[in-house]
Amino acid sequence: MTVDDKSEKVLDDEVQSTWKGVARAGAGELASSYVLCTAIVGLARSGVAGRLSRDFTPLDRLAGDPTRTEKTGQVLRYLELREVTESDGDRWRLTERGEGLFNEVAESLIGYYVDAYGPVLHNIAGLVDGSRTYGIDVHRDTEQLGLRCEVLFRSFGGSIVRDVVRDRGARGVLDLGCGTGGLLLDLVRSEPGLRGFGLDIAEDAIGYATRRAHDEGVADRLSFVVGDAFKPQSWPAEVAATADLYVAVGALHEHFRDGEDAVVDLLRRYADMLRAGPDRAMLLCEPELYVDGSDADFYLVHVLTEQGFPRPRDGWLKVIEAAGLTCRRILSAPNTAFRFAYYEIVAG
Repeated sequence: MTVDDKSEKVLDDEVQSTWKGVARAGAGELASSYVLCTAIVGLARSGVAGRLSRDFTPLDRLAGDPTRTEKTGQVLRYLELREVTESDGDRWRLTERGEGLFNEVAESLIGYYVDAYGPVLHNIAGLVDGSRTYGIDVHRDTEQLGLRCEVLFRSFGGSIVRDVVRDRGARGVLDLGCGTGGLLLDLVRSEPGLRGFGLDIAEDAIGYATRRAHDEGVADRLSFVVGDAFKPQSWPAEVAATADLYVAVGALHEHFRDGEDAVVDLLRRYADMLRAGPDRAMLLCEPELYVDGSDADFYLVHVLTEQGFPRPRDGWLKVIEAAGLTCRRILSAPNTAFRFAYYEIVAG
């Protein structure tokens, strides 16, 4: 069969108008970004990403399991279309872009939203219309949150904490809300004489942190305890007697949901503990939330989880002073995905 008139005729102007509007809104790019983000996290969790590099590797070696070779190749083909991988026959490697996206920090930034806050974001309809309640029907993935935040904080805040430990000559560090224990593990690796204590209310996180300490052979210098970091009177006696530097990373701002007085009251309790020993200090590591384009995603997860909103520096300095504490200095690390300020405070 032949067609005499080879020219293509567009017969439905309304269809064309609709899809031009979709293109102008950038909907296609948004959908593609979502799919790519989930593919990056999924391939990392499958183990395939860990076998990819800038060198060409045979597909069967990347797949690991012979029964998954075809599917793995198809996913890698998708990533090639997105300029993340490239192929040479049945061999594959990462592009420069792919190497950047599968970098531990970049993948953790994506996973922070896809994995840790994915259960929350997927339930946005119920959280908005009131049919679901955060903390009852909807929960963030605390294990993934701990693991993702561990990598992210190490990338922009770990060296700052280590420098403060060294500047102060701290011998015992208490991590309030320690999660999976990564910060303390990093510290005891770099500081052989340091003793570390971690408190967190999440039993699964404490169990995971304890296993890591044993596996790395530092359990004699690290103690992880299920406990309330916001109730100093309940802390184990050894913690109260030994820790001379308290570190709190991104935890205290949640109390702003109960008003500034709640934060002041909590800081006063810490102040009493700081006064109980010589040369004690607290390093308050807190994100600064600005309601702007750069912080839009970070803002949304705080809205949906009804957390207290992180404050810029003026707000923190106000409550620190009201609690009878003195801020010795503020440190920062600019040009990172999360804008943090680090307040080194002592009892006034």
